[in-house]
Amino acid sequence: MDSSLAQKLVELHSLKTVGEFKAQLQGMADLMGFGRIFYVGAKLLPNEHPGPGSFAEIPLILCDYPSDWVRHYQTNELARIDPVIADSNATRLPFAWNVRDYLKREVSDPQRRLLGDSIDVGVDKGLSIPIYGAGGDYGLITFVSAGSEGDFMSLDPTVLQDCTLVANHFHLTLRSKLGTEFLVQEELKLTGREIEVMKWVAAGKTQDEIADILAVSMHTVKFHIYNAHNKLNVFSTPHAIAKLVYLGVLEPGGITGNKTHRMV
Repeated sequence: MDSSLAQKLVELHSLKTVGEFKAQLQGMADLMGFGRIFYVGAKLLPNEHPGPGSFAEIPLILCDYPSDWVRHYQTNELARIDPVIADSNATRLPFAWNVRDYLKREVSDPQRRLLGDSIDVGVDKGLSIPIYGAGGDYGLITFVSAGSEGDFMSLDPTVLQDCTLVANHFHLTLRSKLGTEFLVQEELKLTGREIEVMKWVAAGKTQDEIADILAVSMHTVKFHIYNAHNKLNVFSTPHAIAKLVYLGVLEPGGITGNKTHRMV
């Protein structure tokens, strides 16, 4: 390992903020010849694989992709159809990818547009390294190639080794320094009334019964449940309840528990 890269690994232990960690990861990627970085870290729900709705806490994402591309990607929820993400989540080994390889396969029209757009913005080939730890701890670091296609395909084994070491050390140090609940300026953002509605749902009450208990319309109850689903990034009420219990917002019995947000 290059001495400059080794020094940056040592410096990780003196960092205190998310911004400092992001800058350090960018610096290490640059030393290894990569152009951009993407990192996601969180705790997975029990027995879940990485993906939408699988996180037990708000994920921390560090990314220096073009802002317009990130906005487009998030607004259209393209992670749900991205074949590179699907393949990265299906392995526990470092995964080298090139979107041009996917264009040679049978993919859907939306996927083909996504892959073409990825090439246009320069997020077209890279190395993704998944990290799995105890208690559902999960991280994924992607180094996006800055060179030509030929340069990337001849990725040196020493670079692969350095990337793997950097990814694991970065994730573990960040988690230990900032805690398992990342210090980012976000909250779960469920309102007190949304928590109250979900409490009664967890207690087995119907929407009609909840409307009577809270003296509101059934439309209002449905509205609060819908908002809770969106904020929790889940697709069913049982999943929402399970996630709230796991997060400590609700007790297993459903009635007690008074947390209205999760500090992150």
